Amino acid sequence: MAFGAPAAAQPAHLVYRVDHATAVFDKRHLVITANGAVRSGGWDNPRLLVLEPSLPEAKTLKVQFVARPPGPDEVVVQALLPIAARKVARLPGYGTVEIRIVAETNSIVVPITPR
Repeated sequence: MAFGAPAAAQPAHLVYRVDHATAVFDKRHLVITANGAVRSGGWDNPRLLVLEPSLPEAKTLKVQFVARPPGPDEVVVQALLPIAARKVARLPGYGTVEIRIVAETNSIVVPITPR
């Protein structure tokens, strides 16, 4: 019996769009949530990737909304489908007051609010 090599994991890609997001200080963490859509079924492992700011006093923290797309041989439904992600991150620099969530076709900016 021979086994083939495991399929290579698909790298994460930006989701199609972001529709809604929040950023909240919760004790000693920053909690970010995002809701959006992907182009088809089969997307999994949605997550928010916090990018390091260029300056500690940067006003906006950039976050990418990504997920793993379906493999090239997967049969999936061709429709816009909802997707959501949540991230608990360390507190940003002292000057950061808002978060920019970036998707493939748009981005939105939300203020960081206390809980």
